[in-house]
Amino acid sequence: MENHQQTYWQVWTLLSPVPHSANSIASQLVKNGAHRTGYRESTRLVNKELSDLWKIPTPKGHSISEPFRPEKLAAALRRLKPGKSPRLDTTFPEFILHTGSALKSWFCDFLSSCMRQLKIPKIWRRSLIVAIPKPEKPLGDPKSYRPISLLCVPFKILERLIYARVDPIIDTFLPWEQAGFRHGRSVVDQFTLLTQDIEDSCSAKKKAAFVFVDLTAAYDTVWRRGLTCKLLPDRHMVRMIMEMVGNRSFTLTTGNGKRSGLRRLKIGVPQGSVLVPLLFNISGS
Repeated sequence: MENHQQTYWQVWTLLSPVPHSANSIASQLVKNGAHRTGYRESTRLVNKELSDLWKIPTPKGHSISEPFRPEKLAAALRRLKPGKSPRLDTTFPEFILHTGSALKSWFCDFLSSCMRQLKIPKIWRRSLIVAIPKPEKPLGDPKSYRPISLLCVPFKILERLIYARVDPIIDTFLPWEQAGFRHGRSVVDQFTLLTQDIEDSCSAKKKAAFVFVDLTAAYDTVWRRGLTCKLLPDRHMVRMIMEMVGNRSFTLTTGNGKRSGLRRLKIGVPQGSVLVPLLFNISGS
């Protein structure tokens, strides 16, 4: 599997020249999520609301921040795909998949400690982004590259453990019409509803109007402070999620092997994250 990946990468490098430097593309990614400043009154109101929210204790019976159990870690590991290249922490998926029970028990305790102390290793905050040219786009434009983010394997395991806890709760608060990134739902549901609305309008001899919105840099523009206001009643879990998506940085690499300098992301949520589709649904609901 690893040999096939290396061969694909070499062929892609030869066929996809990248005229723009890694630094220019990385700078564009940072600009993608830049918000305009100047809304001082709105910022003040949101900060006050957040301050008041943090003072509210977690309702009794709503805590989901307890230590992780070995069987839950085993379920998360079953979804871990082997044959992937190591990330910035040089950890292969196979290292965790094929390790012994003693080390897996320690790893489970370590992740529980991260949850309890609201801290994660610094290397987990960094990601390696591969810039892939978009089809039929001018290669001379830094906006013409799709970022593929590669996150550390242990970090993604921690995300899956948290996802398993928060998804059943958050899903109940999402509007019924929301089909993207939800279990048992897909774009087929939206096409079915759209077709039905058109048929109903035709039967009633009425006109049907539809609006299609294409979001640019959707994950890069998620407002984290606003997201905090919409998250779970368990304040400890909210702090943990914000700890994981905040204060992140990345290094970008291109097809010619060049790498950018380290860039910091002050807004948005990380590409390639297990939690991000769920967080994106919350932010837009």
